[in-house]
Formats: sequence, C-alpha cells, structure tokens
Amino acid sequence: MATVDEQIELEYQMVQSGIERYSKQHSDLMEKNLGSKTKHGRTIIKGIVEPLEIQIQKLYDGTATPRNICRNLTKGMDAGAVAYLALVCVIDNLATSSTLLKVARSVGIQVETQKRLDDWLHLDEGVAKNMIKEAEKKSDKGFDHKRHGLDHKIKADGHEIAYWTNEQRIQVGIKLIDLIIEHTGIIKLDKRIQKNKTIWYVQPTKETVTWIEAFNDTNSIAMPRYCPCIIEPRDWDDFWGGGYHSQHINKLPFVRIHA
Repeated sequence: MATVDEQIELEYQMVQSGIERYSKQHSDLMEKNLGSKTKHGRTIIKGIVEPLEIQIQKLYDGTATPRNICRNLTKGMDAGAVAYLALVCVIDNLATSSTLLKVARSVGIQVETQKRLDDWLHLDEGVAKNMIKEAEKKSDKGFDHKRHGLDHKIKADGHEIAYWTNEQRIQVGIKLIDLIIEHTGIIKLDKRIQKNKTIWYVQPTKETVTWIEAFNDTNSIAMPRYCPCIIEPRDWDDFWGGGYHSQHINKLPFVRIHA
C-alpha cells in the first residue's frame, strides 16, 4: 500500500520531469535558431508587435524621401505583417551572436519575400493562394527551401516580379531594427573591434535576458508530467486545490477549463 510520502515524492518527480521536457523543447528550438517559436519568443512577439506596427504605419504615413529606402520599398504592405516578420527574424537570431548586417539582411529577405507574395497574389490570386497554402503545410522544410520553391513557380508562370538588391534588403532590415530598438527596448547594438574593424552585433538587452530567464523558470515548473495518484486523491473543499497532495503541484480546478 502506497504512503503519502510516496505520493509526494511522485508529485516532485512529476514536476522534475516537466522541467526536463520543457528544457529539452526549449533547447531544441534554440539550437535550430528558432527562438521565435519558443514560449518566451511567442510571448515577446505578442506583447510588442502592435507598438512596432504603429511605428511602421507612421513611417508609411510620413513624407517620402529618396533616402527612405524602407518606406519606398514596403509602402502598401500590411504594417502588422512587416512588424511580425521583423520580430521573428530578430528573435531567431538572438540565439547566436549575430552581426547587424546578418540580421538586417535576414529581416530584409523575409519582408521582400512577403512583398513578392503580395504582388503575386495581385497578379494571380487563385494559383498563388493554393501554392502558398501547400508551402505552409511543409513544416519540415526551412524558409529558404519554401521561398525558392515559390520563386520557381512565379517564374514558371511567366510573372516578372522584381527582386530587391542585397543593399536594399540590408537597408530595409536596418530601418526595421532601428524601430525595434527605439520603440520596444528588447535589443541593443553592441560595438566590437575585430582586426581593426568595427563590427556591430545585435544583442538582447540586460532587461530582456533577465525577463526571459524568469519567464522560463516560471513556466518550466508550471508544466509537470501529470500522473495518476497512487493513493486516494485529495478531496476538493472548493473549486480549486483537490487531487494532488503536495505544494509541488499548482492548485488544480475541479473541472478542467480552457481560457
């Protein structure tokens, strides 16, 4: 016959198993430079995509100048989509120490690809929608693979949709990174001297690092691997708190609900 102490030990192991699962999932995504798909990454994007969207829309609504490459190339695009793509690229690149030029080019390519897809939808909506839908199903394929496949289809159908130059991609990326730095505070630029050359790197701010660590610490213990009780479950005296016996497990509701 199992004892209360054994039940409490089981509950402790449930929490530890949940932490290990959470850490593995997190590590796997970070190793693949997919920080935007982690829980902390998704939470960051959700919290700041709207303020960034507002700033991008203000950029569109401003007066055009020949030097405003980002505005000239992306005006007419959905500001929310541009904000989301820029944040995904930036957060994905925070897993490694990436140069400003690398991150800017990555952001530029993502936004350019969306612009070309928007133009394709305008030219041939039916075919474009079907092809984009099929590409999105290929979750095992990377962004570059899917992008090249869609580019091939656009060309095969005889559509001429201009590519941006590498300089234009970088200029668009740098402007969007500037807006992220100025209006969200999640990243900063770090200047380093290497072989007598000044190289700028995109880095998370100290506040961002602290927040991510606290977020993951809290969430890792909140997702135990639930197991059946090996003794009689604790009675519910109220809507919350029955079932398990120790403080290792957060209080559970009598009826499971989804917010």
